[in-house]
Amino acid sequence: MTADPTLGKRKIQSHRKSRRGCRNCKLRKVKCDERRPKCDKCDKYGILCNYDLRHDDLQLCSTGASAIDITILDFSPNPTWSGSSKSDASASSCTEEAPQYRPTAQDLDTLGRFFTRTIYTLASSNYMHIYHDIYSKLVKSVRSINISATWRKRAADLFQNPFLFHIVLAVTHLHDTYIQQSSSASNFEAIARHWSLGATLLNEAISQPICRLSSSTRDAMWACAGLLGCLAFSIVDADSVEEAWPLKPPDSNDLRWLGFCEGKSAIFKISDPLRDDSMFLPVRDQMAYFMSFKPDLPLSELRKTLPDELIELCSLDLHPRSITTPAAVSKSPYLAPMSMLAQLMPQECNQDNRPLFLGFFRTLQPRFKDLLIKKDPGALLLLLFWYSKVLAFDAWWLQKRAILEYRAISRYLIKAHSDDERVTKLVELVQRSCGIELNS
Repeated sequence: MTADPTLGKRKIQSHRKSRRGCRNCKLRKVKCDERRPKCDKCDKYGILCNYDLRHDDLQLCSTGASAIDITILDFSPNPTWSGSSKSDASASSCTEEAPQYRPTAQDLDTLGRFFTRTIYTLASSNYMHIYHDIYSKLVKSVRSINISATWRKRAADLFQNPFLFHIVLAVTHLHDTYIQQSSSASNFEAIARHWSLGATLLNEAISQPICRLSSSTRDAMWACAGLLGCLAFSIVDADSVEEAWPLKPPDSNDLRWLGFCEGKSAIFKISDPLRDDSMFLPVRDQMAYFMSFKPDLPLSELRKTLPDELIELCSLDLHPRSITTPAAVSKSPYLAPMSMLAQLMPQECNQDNRPLFLGFFRTLQPRFKDLLIKKDPGALLLLLFWYSKVLAFDAWWLQKRAILEYRAISRYLIKAHSDDERVTKLVELVQRSCGIELNS
């Protein structure tokens, strides 16, 4: 019998090549399904699809950013916990069962860039030496690693707070892309990988009872919260004003980044950086000052720094003909952010008082966020006024969102509420105050 020559040969399955696929899929060498406006591969990978090259290659989008799952946070104290602080030696580590990760030489190089460059763009200049010392101590066991010896020990022994280690690397890689004004595939993957690992490990840590968390772990949580805020602000799914919220078509992920603010408030309750054994004790007075701003100013105080039209638009005007009652004002979702904004107006945003301005987002209640989603003019104007104050602060992680959404909100308000003289007057007032016109 003659053997069939076709037997034993592997059949090659033919498939249609994607000739009109997006550039991201071509760079990643995967088949694009050519679905528009964004293909399935980019959507699942968490990057902005770039058929028309409006977006940079492999640009991270907000849906690809790993958020903190605040639904798992447990604020209830352990029944056996008296509330007194535990020492690091007696407290059990929350990362004993964390997935093993072996730092590479590249990781340590990145960590070096954080301590010699990136941290100086994040911390207050007056307290820079303190924050530098805090972060150094929290990741000290990583910085002192001899790479040749790393493989002799378990990865869990190499660093005390792996979630902070990964988030530090993610922020530093993101800072690299800002400086280089481009994002390579390897850099994007490093950001996504470390952000995801850091958020996962942090979620594991905050799900533990407080009594099981060491003092070092709680401090690392708070250090991590600030960096996650920078990451949240920096990821913007737009490269032009027309693509920015609220001008863009509605999407379920709109304003998702505000969830990081809720997560930071939740982490504050667990980490309690104001406690006596905290590494943040030297800056406790500064943090206490930032948290001392009142969320319920009386109308007389609001009128000192905010226009009457804004107060009236937010239904907080109590003139004799107004139907608004004092009780309704106290329950208004506008009151807390407006009170914070009134206290910020005389201030100039800079490196030293940046946390004070970011405290504006702690005042945003769920009802206010619903107003933003519905594009309520009063809520949009409060956010517009806030953006106008921070535009002068040239922070690499904040500028893109601030500029795009400032202009997008302004254009939306002019377009959607052109018949309301109060709205147009307030938008013009904001433009004059910050010196940035819509088309500049």
